[in-house]
Amino acid sequence: MLSDAATLRSLDGILSRLPEEMSVVTSTQAVGWEHVHGVITAGRLEDFFDYSAPFHVVAFCLKGATTVEWKRGTRFTRFQAQPGELLITASGEDNSIRQHHPNEAFSCCLSPDRLQSLAEQEWKPHGQTIEIVAGYNRDAELWGLGERLAARLRSPIPGSRLFAETLVTQIAIKLLWNYSSLPRQTHTPEEKLADPRLRRVIDYLQGSFGEEISLDGLALVAGLSPSYFLHAFKQTTGRTPHRYLTELRIAKARE
Repeated sequence: MLSDAATLRSLDGILSRLPEEMSVVTSTQAVGWEHVHGVITAGRLEDFFDYSAPFHVVAFCLKGATTVEWKRGTRFTRFQAQPGELLITASGEDNSIRQHHPNEAFSCCLSPDRLQSLAEQEWKPHGQTIEIVAGYNRDAELWGLGERLAARLRSPIPGSRLFAETLVTQIAIKLLWNYSSLPRQTHTPEEKLADPRLRRVIDYLQGSFGEEISLDGLALVAGLSPSYFLHAFKQTTGRTPHRYLTELRIAKARE
């Protein structure tokens, strides 16, 4: 099991390599939160910064908009990061990230053991290691949890540690619900998706059906190329994304 001490050593190792243009505003270690691990950073990664961690990271964009370039294995993604959005990276994966402009972000670190323990308490036995789906997402509920945790980290008061542990547990549960390989507890006929990346697209469509949505944008949410995403979505749902979105809008209008 990844202990708190081991988590801190790994996190400290990553932070010690940050370039001068990126500073640590504050961290959970600095305020004495023993079982919560995270850091608020501010600045810019002008050159690609490489890291691999034994824990999952949810990075919440708090201030400033910037173009981010992200390499993960053989994959390359470029996206616009702005407040209200987040980046999820999975434990053990090699990541390389570069930013075009300064911004401020809160990175929350979650050990695989913690997620496994929560899953064993709440989910039926699944008989496999839980995988977290890395990607760049807009998730208002999850981002709100991270923003509240970052705000308390800036201004800790008596009771903050327990409050923080509660928020981290909620963040972990949200990851298991929407960004993991675990099966959902309930399904609607339209959501029988074996691939969690496609399941994430369904969630995105249902939360953004009133907005203008492009195929490239949906492929980015899924972390797939547009052509592969289009084929996989149609094979899984029996509809094109446009057809699915149209039916969803009609259903909402009837409601």
